[in-house]
Amino acid sequence: MSMSSCDSKTGVCETPAANPMPHQSCEAKCSCGGVCGGDPVVCTMIASKKAFHEAKEELMKDIFKAKIQKVWGAKMEKVADAVIAAMEVKKESMMSMGKAKEELRTKIENIIKGS
Repeated sequence: MSMSSCDSKTGVCETPAANPMPHQSCEAKCSCGGVCGGDPVVCTMIASKKAFHEAKEELMKDIFKAKIQKVWGAKMEKVADAVIAAMEVKKESMMSMGKAKEELRTKIENIIKGS
């Protein structure tokens, strides 16, 4: 008995007519997640609807980004500068602490060895 297969480029499922369990093996690979039941037209329609909604969401994000930049951009730039400065201090502190720990380790090793 032949199993279903998915076109890896299009994500469209192809189900042989002899297969009584359509779409069984390609559910995980199919762009619609297996909802199409192996029907490539249904799969394409589902994938198109999903892509449409994703595109709308991305566009809305871009619109909001522009408006937020215009209204709050200057303040957010200052906040970002403050966060970066604080992270740099933290990084330097961690590096200094690492160096201090290594120096302490060396001193303890020398004490144990009797140097």
